[in-house]
Amino acid sequence: MKKEDVVQQIWSAARNVGFFNVINHGIPQDDIDAIFRLSKGFFDQSLSEKSKYPFDTVRNSGYEYMTQAPPSTNTLDQKESMQITAREGCMDKLWPASANFRPAMERMSTLAHELACNILSLLEAKACPHLQPGTLVNSHHLWNEDGQCTLRLMHYPPSDEKLLDAKNMWRAGAHTDWGCITLLFQRVDEDGLECRADPRGDAKWIEVPPVKNGITVNVGDMLRLWSDQRLTSNMHRVRMPRTPEECKKSRYSVAFFLQADKSALIDDGKKEPFTAGEYFAGRINSHFSE
Repeated sequence: MKKEDVVQQIWSAARNVGFFNVINHGIPQDDIDAIFRLSKGFFDQSLSEKSKYPFDTVRNSGYEYMTQAPPSTNTLDQKESMQITAREGCMDKLWPASANFRPAMERMSTLAHELACNILSLLEAKACPHLQPGTLVNSHHLWNEDGQCTLRLMHYPPSDEKLLDAKNMWRAGAHTDWGCITLLFQRVDEDGLECRADPRGDAKWIEVPPVKNGITVNVGDMLRLWSDQRLTSNMHRVRMPRTPEECKKSRYSVAFFLQADKSALIDDGKKEPFTAGEYFAGRINSHFSE
Protein backbone atom coordinates (compact mmCIF):
# COMPACT_ATOMS: atom_id res chain seq x y z
CA MET A 1 0.00 0.00 0.00
CA LYS A 2 1.29 3.46 -0.90
CA LYS A 3 2.14 5.88 1.90
CA GLU A 4 -0.49 8.37 0.73
CA ASP A 5 -3.14 5.64 0.98
CA VAL A 6 -2.06 4.79 4.53
CA VAL A 7 -2.17 8.47 5.47
CA GLN A 8 -5.67 8.83 4.03
CA GLN A 9 -6.99 5.77 5.88
CA ILE A 10 -5.52 6.90 9.19
CA TRP A 11 -6.78 10.44 8.66
CA SER A 12 -10.31 9.24 7.88
CA ALA A 13 -10.43 7.00 10.96
CA ALA A 14 -8.91 9.61 13.27
CA ARG A 15 -11.29 12.29 12.03
CA ASN A 16 -14.54 10.32 11.94
CA VAL A 17 -14.27 7.71 14.70
CA GLY A 18 -11.05 8.34 16.59
CA PHE A 19 -10.25 4.60 16.74
CA PHE A 20 -8.40 2.26 14.40
CA ASN A 21 -6.10 -0.78 14.44
CA VAL A 22 -2.60 -1.02 13.02
CA ILE A 23 -0.79 -4.17 11.90
CA ASN A 24 2.76 -4.60 10.59
CA HIS A 25 3.60 -1.91 13.11
CA GLY A 26 7.20 -2.90 13.80
CA ILE A 27 6.97 -3.75 17.51
CA PRO A 28 8.18 -7.36 17.93
CA GLN A 29 5.60 -9.77 19.31
CA ASP A 30 8.26 -11.15 21.68
CA ASP A 31 8.44 -7.73 23.37
CA ILE A 32 4.67 -7.53 23.64
CA ASP A 33 4.45 -11.05 25.10
CA ALA A 34 7.18 -10.20 27.61
CA ILE A 35 5.29 -7.14 28.81
CA PHE A 36 2.13 -9.17 29.39
CA ARG A 37 4.09 -11.85 31.30
CA LEU A 38 5.68 -9.24 33.55
CA SER A 39 2.34 -7.51 34.02
CA LYS A 40 0.65 -10.71 35.14
CA GLY A 41 3.56 -11.52 37.43
CA PHE A 42 3.29 -8.11 39.07
CA PHE A 43 -0.48 -8.22 39.55
CA ASP A 44 -0.36 -11.80 40.85
CA GLN A 45 1.45 -10.51 43.94
CA SER A 46 -0.34 -9.72 47.19
CA LEU A 47 -1.95 -6.33 47.60
CA SER A 48 0.49 -5.49 50.38
CA GLU A 49 3.45 -6.22 48.08
CA LYS A 50 2.06 -4.16 45.19
CA SER A 51 1.23 -1.32 47.57
CA LYS A 52 4.94 -0.80 48.18
CA TYR A 53 4.84 1.26 44.97
CA PRO A 54 1.92 3.63 45.71
CA PHE A 55 0.45 5.87 43.04
CA ASP A 56 1.65 9.48 43.19
CA THR A 57 -0.66 11.99 41.46
CA VAL A 58 2.14 14.56 41.14
CA ARG A 59 4.41 12.12 39.32
CA ASN A 60 1.49 10.24 37.70
CA SER A 61 3.36 7.04 38.52
CA GLY A 62 2.93 3.97 40.67
CA TYR A 63 0.37 1.35 41.60
CA GLU A 64 -3.32 1.99 42.22
CA TYR A 65 -6.10 -0.39 43.18
CA MET A 66 -9.64 0.65 42.25
CA THR A 67 -9.10 4.37 42.87
CA GLN A 68 -9.86 5.77 39.42
CA ALA A 69 -13.34 7.27 39.11
CA PRO A 70 -14.22 8.86 35.75
CA PRO A 71 -16.52 11.89 36.05
CA SER A 72 -18.97 10.15 33.68
CA THR A 73 -19.79 7.50 36.30
CA ASN A 74 -18.58 8.73 39.70
CA THR A 75 -18.05 5.06 40.56
CA LEU A 76 -14.71 3.34 40.98
CA ASP A 77 -13.32 1.43 38.01
CA GLN A 78 -13.07 -2.29 38.73
CA LYS A 79 -9.38 -2.54 37.93
CA GLU A 80 -5.85 -2.10 39.20
CA SER A 81 -2.96 -0.57 37.32
CA MET A 82 0.73 0.19 37.40
CA GLN A 83 1.66 3.48 35.77
CA ILE A 84 5.14 4.28 34.48
CA THR A 85 5.66 7.91 33.48
CA ALA A 86 8.82 8.45 31.44
CA ARG A 87 9.95 11.67 33.11
CA GLU A 88 13.18 12.20 34.99
CA GLY A 89 12.72 11.13 38.62
CA CYS A 90 9.13 9.95 38.23
CA MET A 91 9.91 6.30 38.91
CA ASP A 92 12.35 6.81 41.77
CA LYS A 93 11.59 4.11 44.38
CA LEU A 94 8.60 2.95 42.31
CA TRP A 95 10.24 0.31 40.14
CA PRO A 96 9.08 -3.19 41.17
CA ALA A 97 11.82 -5.47 42.47
CA SER A 98 11.77 -7.95 39.55
CA ALA A 99 15.13 -7.75 37.77
CA ASN A 100 13.55 -7.89 34.31
CA PHE A 101 10.76 -5.39 34.93
CA ARG A 102 12.50 -2.05 34.46
CA PRO A 103 14.51 -2.84 31.29
CA ALA A 104 11.47 -4.40 29.60
CA MET A 105 9.24 -1.43 30.42
CA GLU A 106 11.86 1.07 29.28
CA ARG A 107 12.31 -0.82 26.01
CA MET A 108 8.57 -1.00 25.38
CA SER A 109 8.24 2.72 26.15
CA THR A 110 10.88 3.43 23.50
CA LEU A 111 9.26 1.16 20.90
CA ALA A 112 5.76 2.50 21.55
CA HIS A 113 6.98 6.10 21.55
CA GLU A 114 8.54 5.61 18.12
CA LEU A 115 5.36 4.08 16.67
CA ALA A 116 3.05 6.70 18.20
CA CYS A 117 5.27 9.50 16.92
CA ASN A 118 5.21 7.97 13.43
CA ILE A 119 1.40 7.97 13.50
CA LEU A 120 1.41 11.55 14.79
CA SER A 121 3.69 12.65 11.97
CA LEU A 122 1.34 11.12 9.39
CA LEU A 123 -1.57 13.14 10.81
CA GLU A 124 0.17 16.46 11.42
CA ALA A 125 -0.12 18.14 8.00
CA LYS A 126 -3.89 17.73 7.80
CA ALA A 127 -4.66 17.92 11.50
CA CYS A 128 -2.53 20.96 12.35
CA PRO A 129 -1.79 22.95 9.18
CA HIS A 130 -1.03 26.01 11.35
CA LEU A 131 2.05 24.36 12.91
CA GLN A 132 5.60 24.17 11.64
CA PRO A 133 6.23 20.63 10.32
CA GLY A 134 7.63 18.43 13.06
CA THR A 135 6.15 20.46 15.94
CA LEU A 136 3.99 17.62 17.26
CA VAL A 137 6.67 14.94 17.29
CA ASN A 138 9.26 17.33 18.73
CA SER A 139 6.91 18.05 21.66
CA HIS A 140 7.04 14.47 22.98
CA HIS A 141 10.13 13.10 24.74
CA LEU A 142 11.02 10.23 27.07
CA TRP A 143 12.89 10.62 30.37
CA ASN A 144 13.61 14.34 30.09
CA GLU A 145 12.79 16.80 32.85
CA ASP A 146 9.21 17.47 31.76
CA GLY A 147 8.14 14.42 29.75
CA GLN A 148 4.62 13.09 30.29
CA CYS A 149 4.49 9.95 28.12
CA THR A 150 3.20 7.03 30.13
CA LEU A 151 3.12 3.24 29.90
CA ARG A 152 0.27 1.74 31.91
CA LEU A 153 -0.26 -1.90 32.83
CA MET A 154 -3.88 -2.75 33.59
CA HIS A 155 -5.57 -5.74 35.19
CA TYR A 156 -9.33 -6.20 35.42
CA PRO A 157 -9.83 -9.00 37.98
CA PRO A 158 -12.52 -11.67 37.76
CA SER A 159 -15.82 -10.43 39.14
CA ASP A 160 -18.65 -11.75 41.26
CA GLU A 161 -21.56 -13.17 39.25
CA LYS A 162 -23.85 -11.04 41.42
CA LEU A 163 -22.54 -8.01 39.50
CA LEU A 164 -23.78 -9.23 36.11
CA ASP A 165 -26.83 -6.97 36.30
CA ALA A 166 -25.08 -3.98 37.89
CA LYS A 167 -26.39 -0.85 36.16
CA ASN A 168 -23.63 1.61 37.02
CA MET A 169 -20.45 -0.41 37.38
CA TRP A 170 -17.68 -0.73 34.83
CA ARG A 171 -14.30 -2.27 34.54
CA ALA A 172 -13.43 1.17 33.18
CA GLY A 173 -16.09 3.86 33.01
CA ALA A 174 -16.71 5.91 29.88
CA HIS A 175 -13.95 8.44 29.29
CA THR A 176 -11.77 10.05 26.69
CA ASP A 177 -7.99 9.83 26.88
CA TRP A 178 -6.05 12.91 27.88
CA GLY A 179 -3.05 12.83 25.59
CA CYS A 180 -2.42 12.88 21.84
CA ILE A 181 -2.21 9.25 20.76
CA THR A 182 -2.93 6.06 22.74
CA LEU A 183 -1.59 2.67 21.73
CA LEU A 184 -3.54 -0.14 23.37
CA PHE A 185 -2.18 -3.68 23.45
CA GLN A 186 -5.01 -6.19 23.94
CA ARG A 187 -5.00 -9.98 24.08
CA VAL A 188 -7.24 -12.04 21.83
CA ASP A 189 -10.20 -13.55 23.72
CA GLU A 190 -10.07 -10.86 26.40
CA ASP A 191 -12.88 -8.63 25.16
CA GLY A 192 -14.70 -5.74 26.78
CA LEU A 193 -13.44 -2.52 25.18
CA GLU A 194 -16.21 -0.45 23.58
CA CYS A 195 -16.37 2.95 21.90
CA ARG A 196 -19.12 5.19 20.59
CA ALA A 197 -20.21 4.12 17.11
CA ASP A 198 -20.86 7.73 16.10
CA PRO A 199 -19.04 10.21 18.36
CA ARG A 200 -21.09 13.12 17.01
CA GLY A 201 -24.51 11.52 17.06
CA ASP A 202 -25.86 8.07 17.90
CA ALA A 203 -25.15 7.02 21.48
CA LYS A 204 -24.78 3.35 20.47
CA TRP A 205 -21.72 1.54 21.83
CA ILE A 206 -19.79 -0.95 19.70
CA GLU A 207 -17.08 -3.47 20.53
CA VAL A 208 -13.41 -2.72 19.82
CA PRO A 209 -12.19 -6.33 19.78
CA PRO A 210 -8.52 -7.32 19.96
CA VAL A 211 -6.91 -7.94 16.56
CA LYS A 212 -4.31 -10.67 16.27
CA ASN A 213 -0.85 -9.09 15.94
CA GLY A 214 -2.50 -5.68 15.92
CA ILE A 215 -2.50 -2.61 18.15
CA THR A 216 -5.57 -0.48 18.81
CA VAL A 217 -4.96 3.24 18.36
CA ASN A 218 -7.11 6.14 19.46
CA VAL A 219 -6.91 9.92 19.42
CA GLY A 220 -6.84 11.77 22.74
CA ASP A 221 -8.18 15.12 23.91
CA MET A 222 -4.81 16.87 23.69
CA LEU A 223 -4.56 16.19 19.95
CA ARG A 224 -8.22 17.07 19.44
CA LEU A 225 -7.54 20.49 20.97
CA TRP A 226 -4.24 20.95 19.11
CA SER A 227 -5.97 20.16 15.81
CA ASP A 228 -8.75 22.70 16.45
CA GLN A 229 -11.14 19.74 16.76
CA ARG A 230 -10.39 18.41 13.28
CA LEU A 231 -9.72 15.05 14.92
CA THR A 232 -12.03 13.06 17.18
CA SER A 233 -11.33 11.93 20.73
CA ASN A 234 -13.98 9.27 21.19
CA MET A 235 -15.57 8.12 24.44
CA HIS A 236 -14.70 4.54 25.32
CA ARG A 237 -15.13 2.15 28.22
CA VAL A 238 -14.50 -1.42 29.35
CA ARG A 239 -17.76 -3.17 30.15
CA MET A 240 -18.33 -5.63 32.97
CA PRO A 241 -18.48 -9.38 32.13
CA ARG A 242 -21.73 -10.51 30.53
CA THR A 243 -21.74 -14.22 31.37
CA PRO A 244 -20.80 -16.39 34.38
CA GLU A 245 -17.92 -17.80 32.32
CA GLU A 246 -16.59 -14.33 31.55
CA CYS A 247 -16.81 -13.39 35.23
CA LYS A 248 -14.15 -16.01 35.97
CA LYS A 249 -11.61 -14.43 33.60
CA SER A 250 -9.18 -11.59 34.09
CA ARG A 251 -8.62 -9.02 31.38
CA TYR A 252 -5.11 -7.63 30.90
CA SER A 253 -4.17 -4.72 28.68
CA VAL A 254 -1.22 -2.36 28.26
CA ALA A 255 -1.58 1.24 27.12
CA PHE A 256 1.05 3.71 25.97
CA PHE A 257 -0.07 7.32 26.18
CA LEU A 258 1.80 9.75 23.94
CA GLN A 259 1.43 12.96 25.94
CA ALA A 260 3.20 16.23 25.20
CA ASP A 261 5.98 17.54 27.44
CA LYS A 262 4.81 19.74 30.32
CA SER A 263 6.33 22.86 28.70
CA ALA A 264 4.87 22.21 25.23
CA LEU A 265 2.36 24.79 24.06
CA ILE A 266 -1.00 23.49 22.87
CA ASP A 267 -1.77 25.97 20.09
CA ASP A 268 -4.78 25.45 17.84
CA GLY A 269 -4.02 28.56 15.79
CA LYS A 270 -7.02 30.44 17.13
CA LYS A 271 -7.26 30.59 20.93
CA GLU A 272 -4.64 31.53 23.51
CA PRO A 273 -2.11 28.67 23.81
CA PHE A 274 -1.67 26.82 27.10
CA THR A 275 0.93 24.34 28.30
CA ALA A 276 0.42 20.60 28.28
CA GLY A 277 1.47 20.54 31.94
CA GLU A 278 -1.32 22.89 33.00
CA TYR A 279 -3.88 20.89 31.09
CA PHE A 280 -2.67 17.53 32.34
CA ALA A 281 -2.60 18.42 36.05
CA GLY A 282 -6.32 19.20 36.02
CA ARG A 283 -7.19 15.94 34.29
CA ILE A 284 -5.30 13.81 36.81
CA ASN A 285 -7.00 15.45 39.79
CA SER A 286 -10.46 14.90 38.29
CA HIS A 287 -10.00 11.16 37.72
CA PHE A 288 -8.67 9.79 40.98
CA SER A 289 -10.50 9.45 44.28
CA GLU A 290 -8.98 10.61 47.52
